[in-house]
Amino acid sequence: MRLTTLVEDTSACGLPAEHGLSIYVETEKHRLLFDVGTTDLFIKNAQQLGIDLSLVDTVVISHGHDDHGGGLDAFLAINDHADIYLQEKAFADHYSNKKTGPVYIGLNKDLAHHPQVHLLNGGIRLDDELEIYSHVEGEVYETNKNLLKEDLSRDDFIHEQHLVITADKTVLLMGCGHKGVLNIIGACPVRPDIVIGGFHLYSPRTGETLPEDVILYLAHHLPDAVYYTGHCTGDKALDILNRELREIHPLMTGTVIET
Repeated sequence: MRLTTLVEDTSACGLPAEHGLSIYVETEKHRLLFDVGTTDLFIKNAQQLGIDLSLVDTVVISHGHDDHGGGLDAFLAINDHADIYLQEKAFADHYSNKKTGPVYIGLNKDLAHHPQVHLLNGGIRLDDELEIYSHVEGEVYETNKNLLKEDLSRDDFIHEQHLVITADKTVLLMGCGHKGVLNIIGACPVRPDIVIGGFHLYSPRTGETLPEDVILYLAHHLPDAVYYTGHCTGDKALDILNRELREIHPLMTGTVIET
């Protein structure tokens, strides 16, 4: 399995970055995308890396925020056959509560009815390699407090989903980990060898990082695995995690992971 980060907030190479996430994965059976960033930058970066996204057969969008699904229109313009999976609540209204009031950060609602889009209400096993799970229980971090659902109450992230890829290694892909990385790993149907995605210990919209004692608790309770994290984890939190964990690595635009 080979995983290439097409878009992340930072860059490990000469490719441009943006606030968002998109990871391209090649397995024995699939060419797939996990998230599609905010714009069409993931397509441009894929072209620079010699990756043909018209050959992608499966897309999983982690949740209904535009930094993970904003590039969906652009993807559909270059790919007319991939199956695209989202939770049905992903197309509900989602907001970020700014000082000036709520700002829409949801997806293009017109795409909810696109023939390539499959709306889920919970988990699904796609085949012996791919399984999606959702509706993780547990509290969310305080860094989520400015993220609102359609009635402008605090988001419960029922629209968040996670992808397990089972091959030579078992890989868990998260988007932002809004439901909490410990909760998400605890709900995973198999024990992952590798965990990739944001931990949402930092809010890019407010600049807030969780207190150090919360991050230390997380570090001391994470199960043994290799971790790659970035996007909404934040530099300060990653520095603390790096002090406590041996197998944790930054996830950046251009990062390649081979198993």
